[in-house]
Amino acid sequence: MTSISIIVSIVLGFFFGEMTGWLTGGLVAPGYLALYIDQPLRILMTYMAALLAFFLIKLLAKITILFGRRRFMAFILAGICMGALLDAVVRLIPPSGTDLRAIGYVVPGLIANDIWKQGLWRTLLGSLVITLATRVVLLLILA
Repeated sequence: MTSISIIVSIVLGFFFGEMTGWLTGGLVAPGYLALYIDQPLRILMTYMAALLAFFLIKLLAKITILFGRRRFMAFILAGICMGALLDAVVRLIPPSGTDLRAIGYVVPGLIANDIWKQGLWRTLLGSLVITLATRVVLLLILA
């Protein structure tokens, strides 16, 4: 099901981008988010990790030269680190039975990279639209 979700999100994200000019947080990110639509706290943690990564790279960009592949790699690494940081913080909270980890390792970095390119609200809206559309397609395929 994961591979189908990723393929669907790539196709939908591509057409959405062509029609609107908006990015969706990486073409594969909505596919992973669609798999966890029934766990909104995990999606929230993923966006939180992305925002933390964005602000970390924004700060880092003031003291070093970041562009192109170097900036993209910085976002991916920052997303991994911020996901791990949130995971460590959540472990300090007494167990609640809810999984509060970010989704995947690279997904927060992909989202943060698109936030850098087009802003928070467009990325958030584009990502959520394609996530929901991907989930609907998955439900129709698997029904």
